[in-house]
Amino acid sequence: MDNDKLKSELLKANKIISNIQNIQIDNYEIKKLKDENAILKYQLNMKDNEIKDLKLKIQSNLTNLPKYNINEIMVINFMSQDSTINEGVKCLPGDIFAEVEEKLYKKYDKLRNTNNMFTANAKPVLRFKKICENGIKDGDKVQLFKLE
Repeated sequence: MDNDKLKSELLKANKIISNIQNIQIDNYEIKKLKDENAILKYQLNMKDNEIKDLKLKIQSNLTNLPKYNINEIMVINFMSQDSTINEGVKCLPGDIFAEVEEKLYKKYDKLRNTNNMFTANAKPVLRFKKICENGIKDGDKVQLFKLE
């Protein structure tokens, strides 16, 4: 009978050892899952921060962009005496004429080397006044005179 009792105790001990091993495996799996969870939380946090940064950049870009009403945009038609220049340039009524003149010079670089005068509606255009202050309206023709 002692032998049967020992066998029974041995089986119980083997079951306990097996359970302990299973618990250790489960604990290892739990630790692995916890580590993976921590890594995923960190990555999620990083992505959240990146999204916040991008939202701030978008917001700052939107606030820094100049706001134009599409109905304010106008075109001034520049024409030279010899008809070599016939160019429409987009601008706003509040733009300084010299800035619009610069847009023309970007297309016709050779004009930079000449002394130019402009008239609109039979009046001389003052370079450092706004388009609206010069009485220029959308579609108006601005005559270019090369002074020598």
